[in-house]
Amino acid sequence: MKLGQRLLVFYFLILGLVGWFVLDLVFGQAKPLVRQSAEETLVDAANLLAEIVASDARDGQIVITPALRDALNRYAGRTPDADIWGLKKTRIHTHVYITGPSGTVLFDSRGQDEGKDFSRWNDVHLTLQGRYGARTTRSDPQDPSTSIMYVAAPIRDQGSLIGVISLGKPGRAIEPFVQRAERYLMLYGGLALLVCLLSGVLLAWWLSRRVNRLRRYAEAVANDERPSPPRFRGHDEIRDLADAVTAMRRRLEARAQLEDNVTLLTHEMKSPLAAIRGAGEILADEVKEPALQRFTDNVIHESQRLSDLLDRLLAMARLEKLESLPARKTSVSVSALVQEWRRSRYALLAEKQLEISVNEGSLQAEAETFKLALFNLLDNAQRFANENTTITVHVEAACLTVTNTGPMIPDYALGRVTERFYSLPAPGQEKSSGLGLAMVNEIASLHGGSLKLENAHQGVQARLTLPE
Repeated sequence: MKLGQRLLVFYFLILGLVGWFVLDLVFGQAKPLVRQSAEETLVDAANLLAEIVASDARDGQIVITPALRDALNRYAGRTPDADIWGLKKTRIHTHVYITGPSGTVLFDSRGQDEGKDFSRWNDVHLTLQGRYGARTTRSDPQDPSTSIMYVAAPIRDQGSLIGVISLGKPGRAIEPFVQRAERYLMLYGGLALLVCLLSGVLLAWWLSRRVNRLRRYAEAVANDERPSPPRFRGHDEIRDLADAVTAMRRRLEARAQLEDNVTLLTHEMKSPLAAIRGAGEILADEVKEPALQRFTDNVIHESQRLSDLLDRLLAMARLEKLESLPARKTSVSVSALVQEWRRSRYALLAEKQLEISVNEGSLQAEAETFKLALFNLLDNAQRFANENTTITVHVEAACLTVTNTGPMIPDYALGRVTERFYSLPAPGQEKSSGLGLAMVNEIASLHGGSLKLENAHQGVQARLTLPE
């Protein structure tokens, strides 16, 4: 699934969940809110009628006069023909009844319950106790749509409670307003979700378009093309990423060009150097004069030194081009490699009368690069070791240490000895190329390990740590 599609699905999922919770909450509150509004209206009407009834009271008793009865009956039979926000009201749904101080019904607008005891109903019972009285009762207990909401108000004469008047509103009269509110909520909620969805589609398209432009640019760079950097309006993370990719591309191009030039230069110089060295060796066989022999020896020595430097530069360039080593590593015997190095450096070791001490052990590493790293560590140890001493190679777990006895590294150089072309002079020898430890450090990084040099007792210890 593409990024834009994932963003759209994730966005719509969150939007849908939030919309569902909000609509569910609003739908759950729609009916109670309409009922609360109707109840508030009934409270006002009940108290108004209570004052009208109280005006006819005599000697602390409720009197249902013929005029009052006739007026309430006419009220129940009216046809309002009202248009309430698009809903037609053609009849009066309010039920009115009046009870005395004992709860006996004195008047019923439906003419059904006069003379009955309503003192057990909450609206009457609570009002007679001086509290707010209200109840909801179903005419059919099994049918929720038959519920009727009653609100009562006290009838007082000179401060004394002489009866209760109750007004009832059937749920069927309120239901059309609830349904209309729910329809509006569904309509506007659906429109809001649709607008949000369209906004999400537009946002996903916009982000996907910008990301795709950046992706095509990166792919073109990876294919060695030279595309123009993408330009984005505004300043955001995608533009910052595009600038970072462009900067990385330029640095990589500059580095690749330098590596190619170094590789080309070293290859071009090897043949002339081999010719110079060959000529020097021929001259050394022919020249007998001591001064000229020193000259030809110097030509041979320097040409060999330059050839070694070129070999190291080529090896360093190959290492730097590697992004990573092969995932499959092998068990490399350190002692076998040390013996191989000893045979190849026999003359140098004999000249300084150096001994090699190595324990049996192996490391998990890429064989070719590890061999290069170990040989460079041993070459460095041999170069700085004092005469008649021992170079110690120790393997333990995933750590290799090479220790020699000789001059220590000055404090100012401890952090720089692994830098490229940085070297310290060895006693009685020329300054080296400064590439050996840099190559070891690069190999350690390729393996995911580390190289650390530190001064040990009367010498230097190089610690190469590889991941297990």
